[in-house]
Amino acid sequence: MMKKTSIGIVTIAGMLALSACNGGSNNEGASPSASSSASSSASSSATAASPVSSSASADGSSAIQTGTAQLLDQTNQLQGLIEKKDAEGVKTLGKTINETWLSFENAVRQTFPLEYTDVEKYEMPIFSASAYDKIDFDALKANADGLAGALAKLQNAKPSTASASELLKEAVKKYQQYVVDQTNKLTDQTQAFVDAVKAGNVDAAKAEYVKARVYYETIEPIAESFGELDPKIDARLADVDDPSAWTGFHEIEKALWVDNSLAGQDKFADQLIADVKALQAEVQKLELDPKTVVAGAMELLNEAATSKITGEEELYSHIDLVDLAANVDGSKTVYLSIIPALNESNVELADKLDQAFQEMEKALSGFIKDGQYVAYTELTTDQIREISDRLSALSELMSQTAAIL
Repeated sequence: MMKKTSIGIVTIAGMLALSACNGGSNNEGASPSASSSASSSASSSATAASPVSSSASADGSSAIQTGTAQLLDQTNQLQGLIEKKDAEGVKTLGKTINETWLSFENAVRQTFPLEYTDVEKYEMPIFSASAYDKIDFDALKANADGLAGALAKLQNAKPSTASASELLKEAVKKYQQYVVDQTNKLTDQTQAFVDAVKAGNVDAAKAEYVKARVYYETIEPIAESFGELDPKIDARLADVDDPSAWTGFHEIEKALWVDNSLAGQDKFADQLIADVKALQAEVQKLELDPKTVVAGAMELLNEAATSKITGEEELYSHIDLVDLAANVDGSKTVYLSIIPALNESNVELADKLDQAFQEMEKALSGFIKDGQYVAYTELTTDQIREISDRLSALSELMSQTAAIL
C-alpha cells in the first residue's frame, strides 16, 4: 500500500522463495545413514560441477547441454532425497545444484532467455531452502518437480529466430500469467485467513495472515494500479482519514497482535475476501506492457528502501522481512521478464541485476531462524541500513532498464 506521505513509492516465480519458510511440513525424519549417503552423493556432484564453467568459456552451446544434463541428474537425486525427507542431504544437494546452475546460467540467459526464467523460478527457492534449519518438504517437492520440467524444456530448446521485441512480448505475457497465478493463490490464502478469523482462532489466523501477505506483496505494483481496491485491502491506520472506515489486512492484523482478540472482526473478514475477489476479477482482464511493469517494480523497490524499511508496513505483527522478501521476489520476476531486451541492448546491466538480486536474496536469507523470518524488531540499525542500501541499489539498476524498453 502506497502511503499518502511516502517519499518514494519486493517473489519466485510461481512458487516463491519464501515457500520453504512459511510453516508447512517440517519433517526431518531421515535416518543418519540415509543423510550421510545423500550428502556424499551431493558432494561428488559438486565436484563434478566445476568443469562446466571452463566449458562455457570455450563453447556456450556445449556448456548449456552439459550443464543442463548435469543439473537434471542432480534434480532427480534431489527428488529422491525429498521423498526420503532427508533434510541434511537436501541442504547439501541444494547448494550443489546452485553451484552447477551458476556455472552456465549466463550462457542460458543470453541464448534461451524464456527458458532461463523458468529454471531460475524454481532453482532459487531450492537454493534458499538449503540455508533453512527446517525444510518444508511439500514446497520443496513442488519446486524440484518444476525445476525438472523446466530443465527438460531447456534440453530440447532451440535458439529462437524471433526478434527481441517479439521475445519481450512473450516474456511479458508470462509475467502477466504469473500475476494471475499469484492473485489466485492470494484469493485462496485469504479465504483460509478469513475462515480462521471467523472461527475465532487467533493462532491459526496469525499463521494464515503471514502466508496471505506473501502473495499480496509479490504483486503489489499491480494491485496498486487498481486505485480503490488497494487502499481497501492494504491501508494502514495512518493512511486513512476516518479510522472508522479502515478495512483490510492491517485492521485485522491489529486485532490479532495488539488486542489478541477477534471479537467483532467477522465484518472486516467478509469485506477483505470480497475485495480480494474483486481484485482477482480485475487482474483477469489486465493487459500489461514492459514499461509499465518495470516502472511498478522500480517504484516498489524504492518504496521498500525508503518507507517500508522503517517497519511501518507490518506495524503490529513485525513480519516486515516477509513483505520485503516478497517485494524483492516479485521485482525479480519483472527483471526476468525483460531479459530478452537486456540481452540485445545491455548485457552488462543484466549481469549487474542478476548479481544484485542474488546478493539481496542471500542477505535476507540470513535472517531466517527456525524456518521463518525473525521479527523486524530484532534487527539492528546497521542491518536495516544494509537492507535499505541494497534495495536502493536494486531500484537504481531497474531504473536503467527503462531506456531500452
